[in-house]
Amino acid sequence: MKEEKKPNNIKSAIFQIGVVLFVVVGYFLIDFSSLYQSFKGEAKFITQSSTCDLHKSSCTIEIQDGTKFELDINPKSIPLMQSIKFSIKSNKTDLQELYLNIYTTNMLMGDFNLPIKNLGNGNYEAIGTLPTCPVGNMKWNADIRIEKLDKIIGARFQFKTDK
Repeated sequence: MKEEKKPNNIKSAIFQIGVVLFVVVGYFLIDFSSLYQSFKGEAKFITQSSTCDLHKSSCTIEIQDGTKFELDINPKSIPLMQSIKFSIKSNKTDLQELYLNIYTTNMLMGDFNLPIKNLGNGNYEAIGTLPTCPVGNMKWNADIRIEKLDKIIGARFQFKTDK
């Protein structure tokens, strides 16, 4: 009987070692963050009204969960290669880990992820500089994303620069 148990013990030990190796190798080879993000799907953005011009006034967007964002840019000329203040007002005072992702839509000039600072009472702020481009007439998106457990939602503000 002892002889019969030894092969079973060896098979069991080999199986246990195989499981441990599979878990360890999987841990290092699988990007769990991207796997988790793939379950959320693509972000769904609400875009500002086409009649709103950030060069003239602030623009307001209400996203899917009822959160409102009002974006104001100063200076209103939206200059390139100068410091710009993006002021955001919201009906939610406790938003955490927000970023203003700014990028061009008519030319690849990179993404600019500006951290949004909570100033209190539903007031937020991000400060950044937009790069210049010799082509001119750049179209920009400024996205605010909120990540939920099962989805990503957000507000998309659009503006243009002359140079």
